[in-house]
Amino acid sequence: MLLLIAAAPFEFAGFRGLSRRACRGVRWLATSEISGEEAILVANGMGPRAVSAGIRSVLARNRVRGLVSTGFAGALDPALNVGQVLVAEAILYGERKYRGWLPPVRPASVRVGSFLTVREIVRTSRAKRELWRQGCHAVDMESGAVAAIAAEHGLPFCCIRAISDSAERDLPLDFQRALNQDGTLSNQRLLCQAVFRPRAWPELLGLWRGAHLAANALAESISGCDLRMK
Repeated sequence: MLLLIAAAPFEFAGFRGLSRRACRGVRWLATSEISGEEAILVANGMGPRAVSAGIRSVLARNRVRGLVSTGFAGALDPALNVGQVLVAEAILYGERKYRGWLPPVRPASVRVGSFLTVREIVRTSRAKRELWRQGCHAVDMESGAVAAIAAEHGLPFCCIRAISDSAERDLPLDFQRALNQDGTLSNQRLLCQAVFRPRAWPELLGLWRGAHLAANALAESISGCDLRMK
């Protein structure tokens, strides 16, 4: 079976017919059928620590034959629009560079690119421009860790993500300050920030709409990919 892992359950919001299940050590887990076979979908928090813990918990209890890092990503390439889906040919993670498996069949709208995995949320357009100089098209916080575990276990690895945040946009709040140690976001700390920044509310609404668009585009694209990794 395949294991698709994201940071938050909302990143799987575009999928239909999911069956929720419990798994020790995993915050959120569901099953579905993808590319004609059973797949496990996991959301265990943001960052390398949370995603690694979720993967290892699933691998300890299931026979998995391929890992797919999925969910949202921030654009570094200014040409990428919100809702664009990218499949990674390469992932840069610290000093390591991992190759991503490319689905032989995929929708024409899915672009091939490269990802940069970082350890903190990239908040400003200025910071994105600096990262763009490294040559990667998009940024996320988990794909490198997923690739590392795939390499450790000799499993095929694929990264397919949807852009939820454009390169030109600054995040309206400091999401890093609201990040819990387990990789989840504290809604209370976000709300406290927003109370003192009323101008952030329209931007937060725009961010939510972008995330909704990205979730639907991601589910549609994955359903059109042949993910029978060999």
